[in-house]
Amino acid sequence: MPGPLTGVRVIDLTHVLNGPFCTMLLAHMGAEVLKIEHGKGDRFRHAWMPMDATHDGYEFLVVNANKKAITLNLKPDKGKDIFRELVKKADVVVENFSIGVMDRLGLGYSQLREINPRIIYASSKGFGEDGPYKHMRANASTIMAATGWTNAAWEYAGKDGGKSLGIGDEASGVSMATGILAALYEREKSGRGQKLTVSMQEALLGFMVSSMHTHFEKQAIGGVPKQCADGYMAFHLPDITNELWEDFAKAMGHPEALEDPRFATPETRRANYPAVEQAAQEWVKATPRDRLWEILLETGSSSAPVLRLAEVYDDRHLKARDAFVDIEHPEAGTIKMLRPWVRFSETPTAITHAGPRMGEHNHSVYKDLLGMDAAEVDRLEAEGVL
Repeated sequence: MPGPLTGVRVIDLTHVLNGPFCTMLLAHMGAEVLKIEHGKGDRFRHAWMPMDATHDGYEFLVVNANKKAITLNLKPDKGKDIFRELVKKADVVVENFSIGVMDRLGLGYSQLREINPRIIYASSKGFGEDGPYKHMRANASTIMAATGWTNAAWEYAGKDGGKSLGIGDEASGVSMATGILAALYEREKSGRGQKLTVSMQEALLGFMVSSMHTHFEKQAIGGVPKQCADGYMAFHLPDITNELWEDFAKAMGHPEALEDPRFATPETRRANYPAVEQAAQEWVKATPRDRLWEILLETGSSSAPVLRLAEVYDDRHLKARDAFVDIEHPEAGTIKMLRPWVRFSETPTAITHAGPRMGEHNHSVYKDLLGMDAAEVDRLEAEGVL
């Protein structure tokens, strides 16, 4: 598999979204990610799908792309022994079980570092590993509620009680992947592994600096998209340069605005920001969205049309960059997926396959890593160890 993390082996014990999003990023960059499941497997396979669905859901197939799926029961002694053998040959273990689960199994960081001092152990919990909420189960909606994210979304919408779009899982996944990369780098210098933990609550707070600015400075950030003839256009107007302001005013057919003292400099435009917003709204309201976008592309000012998701897939810029790829899956058919968005000049990345079927790589992984033959794998599967 291509990518700068080729040669790094990750044991993935995560489920649902925040943990798998982390290991997806590692797999994007070329790491060999062994996704371990047992019983009915990761419940995210069929979450938010019809009861009679015959294939895994889109979210699962995306966040588990490029991974190898194996099964292993960590409760019996034989299962624990196999897991320890895998750890000896791994660089990273990632888990997002409830607090204490791995320690009760005898497979926590203190035990695993004894058999592999170089192991990097990454753990994500809803509220961290200490504090009064440490035993609370968490998901994206509860984390967004407990950080102020949901309330901030309601304030933007001007209405309480709605569902808010957020990154309650993804923020933690990105944070944990970043921590793993830092730990891998430190290990190159010291030769030792370490444990890192991520609180979903604190990770999301880290992505809320704009909301915190509004709270502490009592100053709102950003304007709302402007309505045009058949849609909406988003702008960034605060602190716009004189050159861009001149191009914008002329492109919209309002050169007289250049003589208005309220709009003469970045400082006066900032002081009269409500008037700037109002002027922009008046200028664009009669122009069709796509025509307006063509005009603004010529000026280079920070702006973009408000697109529906279906329109994003047909966006000419994303098409020119080959941002989306079609991946074939034996059960789900053709799946449109976003390419790895971190691009490397010397170690290019790619998506080789969508999320695998449960246990799909049992024979190849256990043969290559632990020397098991097909008969032994089949026997362990029959015994419920795999």
